[in-house]
Amino acid sequence: MKRTIITYMMLFISCIISSAQNHETIDSVVVTDYRPRSDKKTQTSMIKIDRKDFRFKAVLGTPDVIKTLQMLPGVTPGNEMSSTINVRGGTGNDNLYLLDNVPLYQSGHFLGLFSVFNTDMVESVDFYKGGFPAQFGGRASSVVDVRMKDGDMYEHKGSFSIGMTDGRFQMEGPVKEGVLSYNVAVRYGWVEAFVRPLLKAVYVPDVSYSNDYTRDGHYGFSDLNAKFTWIKSSRDKITFNTYLGFDYMSYMDSERYPYPVVGGSSGSSGSSGYQKSFFKDGNRWGNALLSAVWERDLSEKRKMKSTFYFSDGYYNAFHENLDKYTDYKNYDLESNISNIADLGVKVHISDKTFGRHYLNYGVSAVYHLFSPLAQEHSYTQVGSVRSDEIKTSSGRHYHSPELALYAEDEFTITPDLYLNAGLRYMLFLTRNKAYNALEPRFALSYNPDRALSVKVSYSEMTQPVHQVESFKSERPGSFWMPATAAMRPIRSRIVSAETEWRPNHHILLNVAGFWKGMSHLYEYTGNNVLPSPAAWETEFTEGKGRSFGLEFYGEFQSEKWDISTAYTLSWSQRCFKAFYSDWYRDRYDNRHNLVINGVYKAHRFIDIYATWTLRSGNRYTIPIYGSYYMGRESLYPNNFQVPAYHRLDVGIDFRAVSARKGRDYVVTFAVYNLYGRKNPFYISIVEDVYNRPTIKMTSIFPILPSIRYTMYF
Repeated sequence: MKRTIITYMMLFISCIISSAQNHETIDSVVVTDYRPRSDKKTQTSMIKIDRKDFRFKAVLGTPDVIKTLQMLPGVTPGNEMSSTINVRGGTGNDNLYLLDNVPLYQSGHFLGLFSVFNTDMVESVDFYKGGFPAQFGGRASSVVDVRMKDGDMYEHKGSFSIGMTDGRFQMEGPVKEGVLSYNVAVRYGWVEAFVRPLLKAVYVPDVSYSNDYTRDGHYGFSDLNAKFTWIKSSRDKITFNTYLGFDYMSYMDSERYPYPVVGGSSGSSGSSGYQKSFFKDGNRWGNALLSAVWERDLSEKRKMKSTFYFSDGYYNAFHENLDKYTDYKNYDLESNISNIADLGVKVHISDKTFGRHYLNYGVSAVYHLFSPLAQEHSYTQVGSVRSDEIKTSSGRHYHSPELALYAEDEFTITPDLYLNAGLRYMLFLTRNKAYNALEPRFALSYNPDRALSVKVSYSEMTQPVHQVESFKSERPGSFWMPATAAMRPIRSRIVSAETEWRPNHHILLNVAGFWKGMSHLYEYTGNNVLPSPAAWETEFTEGKGRSFGLEFYGEFQSEKWDISTAYTLSWSQRCFKAFYSDWYRDRYDNRHNLVINGVYKAHRFIDIYATWTLRSGNRYTIPIYGSYYMGRESLYPNNFQVPAYHRLDVGIDFRAVSARKGRDYVVTFAVYNLYGRKNPFYISIVEDVYNRPTIKMTSIFPILPSIRYTMYF
């Protein structure tokens, strides 16, 4: 599959270059801004992040898109190594990640410590947590709209970076000046040193029966981004994008001990031999994306953006077992494979031809192919006489077309009052079932002066796909499944209100409140790590959720300082009748969440930065044992809360400039968890001598210093 994708990519790129080489040179080209959302005055609960905002080095001196989002109000990371975001009481499964308007299904590297978005390629990020424009749909909580940089049309330039966890290389420039440009980046991770302490923390082997026991772990990840920009004419811009990302993680056990052999290699019954066993558990996951975007000025005030794409997200959990005797061998391989592949098209039109009415309308169609929990089993037996190989597979495939139509009107009522009214229609087809949904969107903005704005919004969202994590397991991985006749699409309703005050270009204050209601949520009720492939729909129970809270964001900027503070006070609850008869607190009901960022420009070539995070601890369900509670797991779900999480990260950038060589050099020294806070990462439940449950909290991240070298040329 991967080889086929790469082959098509190479043919695709060859056609681009060939077309450009035969194109006439354009002396002067004016490229207009194709982001109509910037003209909206009613947009609520939206934060725009530019490239400069990634100077907050989130992890080990490395800038990261998702880690930057986790610093914003209304957002929590879930746990320390999470590359997802929980937005206003939602989960990491409710967010739409877009890379140049194409959905991505796997968001993280290295168990979530890094996101899949390479900041060397990122131009900007629009993050929506409410007041959603009508063009966005398919998820219940948020939209992360990431746009990649176009390559420079007139100059070749790039960057190289190497650190303790990964190495990066990025290059851009013209293929034909003023007509065709390229922007390519690769990233490769080497984090073996971090994997071994993680395995020791999570996995405790039983070696009482083994004479010779060893354990080892391996991990690696890689990214490839490529974008080609073609200015076909003064009215047409075409871009070709591709992304390939890959993660591999495994841990291995091996042991060797004496084993009595009957009729062994010596031919005598009862001769002594040995058994050598090898066990390997691992995970593979990643993304593959290919798209073409055509942006055209239909007229001076009407613009069209068409996107054609293929996107594939996959996850594979596997187990290998090898038993080798003196003259005999057994080999067993089991894989649990999850895959979602999309083939889609989007057409969006922004229209300013109607005076005070700014219209946005369009259509999207996508063909989903789901392969949730497809199991493959291979068994090989090798003896002195015969060799047998048995392969089996199970699981179902789901073919699910999805269609969406939308329109919205940004109406200027008065110079101080603006109204946005939109409607989105979704049709989702699955096996023996069709789901229709109308999603109204409404926003009102009042701007009494240039410094102050007051906004309110209401949005309804429908999510026809469900993501389920690796159940009862702390290892990475998830699988996507469609809404079916037994499992309805998730539905959310979000009310937001906010006021923003910017008295001058130094100060920004924003206060917001929200309420969110969610229905048709599903939780796994089985006893296995994963549901059975044949009947997974029957192993879930339906519930609902709600969340509400207040958010505060403040920012101060000057020539020397850049300081921001984000605080969230929120309540997040769930109601699943199968677990409890009333509302109970969600696992990620982090009542208080505070993040303080600071950057100090100490010198022309020196930047000092720090980030302090404080949030209420996550919650877990702790069983209750004893004669009275025998047979009951707990009084209510999520009845135990771990201590509050807090951490301080610091760093310093030293910059040097070589005017003669035209290069900039940056050396970054960073310290993760400066004061060595032992925040719980892994929670386990053990019994004491009286068979009472005892909480064991394991921390794996001590003080972690790092160094990174970056060169811009």
